[in-house]
Amino acid sequence: MPGLFVPEERKSARPAVLGLTGGIGSGKSSVASRFVELRVPVLDLDEVGYQVTLPGSEALAALVKQFGSSILDGDGLNRAKLAEICFASDENTRLLNRIVHPFIWQQADAWLQQQDSPYVVIEASVLIESGGCERVDRVLVVMAEEQARKSRVLERANMNDERFESIVARQCDDEIRLNSADYLIQNNSDIESLNSEVDALHGKLIGLFGGNSLVDTL
Repeated sequence: MPGLFVPEERKSARPAVLGLTGGIGSGKSSVASRFVELRVPVLDLDEVGYQVTLPGSEALAALVKQFGSSILDGDGLNRAKLAEICFASDENTRLLNRIVHPFIWQQADAWLQQQDSPYVVIEASVLIESGGCERVDRVLVVMAEEQARKSRVLERANMNDERFESIVARQCDDEIRLNSADYLIQNNSDIESLNSEVDALHGKLIGLFGGNSLVDTL
């Protein structure tokens, strides 16, 4: 994302929104990439969260006020330190979400007003936990067996068993995800199978929203 979105004159309607979420290592990002290949606009809220906490931002000032200057380093926000503090307790996680998410959704709303596709995808790791399901029209959950998720995650840099378990503990469980899902993709096979499932869902969504794609926002 090149930078923060500046709201334009508000449209009377917006594209339908598919919220995309899944636990760490589920393959959510691979699903998002396939939607991009299908020319569906995709917004990554984790990236938006990075943008809204850059030096000089209101969100960063609010975080420093809440958690102290120890979350800063020479480049601005020390994200590893913030994660260490916030993942230490449920209350700190809630405080983080309460501070940052209003700024993130403000940017998402501005981005959404610039789109004219039948539908768009908003990808978010904590869509369910942050109450984001109320802001989208349909929810797609990507799931995978935990061992497969762990194997994928441990291939990443700066990741280990302890950090994986800590992140999993702060995310909602599979039962909550299932109860929130309008669509479900099980990612326990290869990338070709995953892409085929995304393609099939894309066809359904075009059928659902293609003829009447704009959702009244008034």
